Amino acid sequence: MELGAAQQWAVAIPPMLLAISVHEASHGWVADRLGDHTARDSGRLTLNPLKHLDVVGTLVFILTRLIGWAKPVPVNPYNLRNPRRDMLWVSLAGPGSNMLVALASALVYRILVKIPVDLFAW
Repeated sequence: MELGAAQQWAVAIPPMLLAISVHEASHGWVADRLGDHTARDSGRLTLNPLKHLDVVGTLVFILTRLIGWAKPVPVNPYNLRNPRRDMLWVSLAGPGSNMLVALASALVYRILVKIPVDLFAW
């Protein structure tokens, strides 16, 4: 069964918003745990995608379906306990969270694929 464009976007948008939100919030969360509260003070330690979406980055993604970006979470390395080491952890938090979201999404997908289609027929 082939999905139409609107159906493809309806299926793709929720996981994209989740991934963007988790990615950016994880940068801020790790920085917060390591001593920099800049993200918390600016209201960016949230999973609300509206706090993280960048208008231009979102439009570029819609047009290209390949690249896009979100607003970076503010981090002040001078507030970190060990700036050189801690910035490494802050920067790895985003891609690491992407891997966890991808793994969780794949597991959910795998489970949903195993559910018989007639179960959803009302």
